[in-house]
Amino acid sequence: MANATEQEPQAELLQCGIKFHKFVARVGDVTVNCEIIKMEDSLYLWIGDSTNPTMDDLSFSFTSNFKTQPIATKIMGAVADTTSTNMARRLSIKLGKPVYVSFNVTADNMLLLGIEKRIQEEFKMHDDLAGFKH
Repeated sequence: MANATEQEPQAELLQCGIKFHKFVARVGDVTVNCEIIKMEDSLYLWIGDSTNPTMDDLSFSFTSNFKTQPIATKIMGAVADTTSTNMARRLSIKLGKPVYVSFNVTADNMLLLGIEKRIQEEFKMHDDLAGFKH
């Protein structure tokens, strides 16, 4: 039995290191939902349709001290569709961190450019999404 003067160790509550952020990208008459999960040392970006929120595609990219260009790979989805892989590659260069991208929208080049522009605007408006502690 514990002595009455002994105290139980107290658990320390830590802040969650994960940040969730959702926004809508309206490009012309097309509405695309975007969700960002910022983790301690990486970022996950989901781009899709709110009426059919699937994840049929996933790519991963990270920078390396041994390569001038980021290393990128398709984890899930059609290998011939390089949209998410290219987007993950560009974001990993910009952020200097590993990036996952799930791109679940059928998009032509104009729509794709508009979506990427809107994502860049969101990063500028919310600079805490792009900043990582070192």
